[in-house]
Amino acid sequence: MRLRKRPDPPPPPSKPAKPAWQELIDPQERPSREDLAAGHDVFTDTMLEPVPLPRWLRGRRRRAQRDKLS
Repeated sequence: MRLRKRPDPPPPPSKPAKPAWQELIDPQERPSREDLAAGHDVFTDTMLEPVPLPRWLRGRRRRAQRDKLS
């Protein structure tokens, strides 16, 4: 019984192959969601500016003490 040499398997492609549907898309048509969000940082863009507290929350004036005699 003779053993045959098996041919070497082809080397893996260097780049992952793109899906077939990507060939149908025109990249100049409109930017993708990833491209639009590239300059957007969720943590800094959504922070609101600090707002001064209303007078009644500042705590500078206290309520007058109740009269304990009545």
